[in-house]
Amino acid sequence: MLSSVIRQVNGHLVKSNICASPLNPVYYQTVRWRRKPRWLPTARSKMFRVPERKKLPFNEYEELKTLFNNYRTEMKSLREYFAGQIKDSTNQSGNLLDSAEEYGEGHRKCVEINEQWNAEVKQLREQTLAKEKEVELQEILDTIEETRIKMEERQQHIEEIVRLEKERAKSYITEVNVEEAIDKALENSVDYNFAIDLQGNF
Repeated sequence: MLSSVIRQVNGHLVKSNICASPLNPVYYQTVRWRRKPRWLPTARSKMFRVPERKKLPFNEYEELKTLFNNYRTEMKSLREYFAGQIKDSTNQSGNLLDSAEEYGEGHRKCVEINEQWNAEVKQLREQTLAKEKEVELQEILDTIEETRIKMEERQQHIEEIVRLEKERAKSYITEVNVEEAIDKALENSVDYNFAIDLQGNF
């Protein structure tokens, strides 16, 4: 089984490009797809290993020290500048109070304008609702009137049908006049086999 697999692999390598093949042992490398978990202990090969402290060259050490001193000086000057700005702003508390009073006055004016606008909108809303109520009431009354007219017309139509049926009932054949109807039919016999000439004679 193993020999057949090797032959298949070798055949694949020969047929395809050897550099592009994923089974090429020259380019084969293992990839760790995740980091080592935090809870795993130190490896045995690194258990008692003490890393050596790297020694910087003297020139590089002096350069880093100079850069750090410059950074510390600039940060100290910035802190002092901001502290002075805050101190000056606290000394001008009177101006802050004046600005607060101005803000309160402006806010009061805005509230008054807002209340005035609300009153105007309320009045317009009440007028609109009153008009809509009148229109709705008129529509309801019109609907009631139309319904009443339709019911009256329907009642009249029904009464007319009943009147016509009563008139037709006078000519109906009942048990009382059945003999009279038979005698009348025998006396007035009708022959439906007739012809009409061009002058309209039977």
